[in-house]
Amino acid sequence: MLLLLTACSLPSSLVRRPENKVTPVGFNNIAPDTVNTGKVEWKAFFTDPYLSQLIDTALQHNQEYNITLQEINIAKNEIRARTGEYQPFLGLGAGGGVEKVGRYTRSGSVEESNEIQPGKRFPSPLPDYMIGLNASWELDIWKKLHNAKKSAMLRYLSSVEGRNFMVTNLIGEIADIIL
Repeated sequence: MLLLLTACSLPSSLVRRPENKVTPVGFNNIAPDTVNTGKVEWKAFFTDPYLSQLIDTALQHNQEYNITLQEINIAKNEIRARTGEYQPFLGLGAGGGVEKVGRYTRSGSVEESNEIQPGKRFPSPLPDYMIGLNASWELDIWKKLHNAKKSAMLRYLSSVEGRNFMVTNLIGEIADIIL
C-alpha cells in the first residue's frame, strides 16, 4: 500500500516549468556581423581590376561551369513540367475520315436495302467528322506527382549549390595563384 502512494507523484526533474518567452531588449538592435566574408560578393572582396577580369574570363570559359549552368536550366524546366503534371488538362481535337463497307457484308447489305430519306440512298463512302473537347485530371492519391515535383525542386537546389561551390573554389584557386 505504501508503494502505491509514493508512485503517484512525479519527480521534480520531470515537472514542466513555464517557458521564458521574454525577448532580450537589445535583440532587434544587434548590428550585423562584419567579420563574416561569406555574405560578401567576390567582386566587392577582390578590388584589383586585373584579378576581377581574370576571374570573369575564367568563369565564362570554364566548361564545367557552363555545363552546371545548363543543368540548372534543365532542372528549372523539369520543375515546371512536374508542376504541370498534377494540374488538369484541357484539349481540343478534330478529326475526319470516311467509311466504305463491303457490299456483300452485313453492313453493306443493310445500306443497300435501306434509304436515308425516301428516294435517297446511303452515300457510298460514308463521311465521318468529329470535333471534340476533352478534359483529364490525374488525382494524386499516393503523392506520386507531388514527390516528383519535390525531387525536381531538390535537384535544382542542389545544382545551384553545386554551382556556388564551383565558383567559390575556382575564385579561391585563381586568387591563391595570383596573390
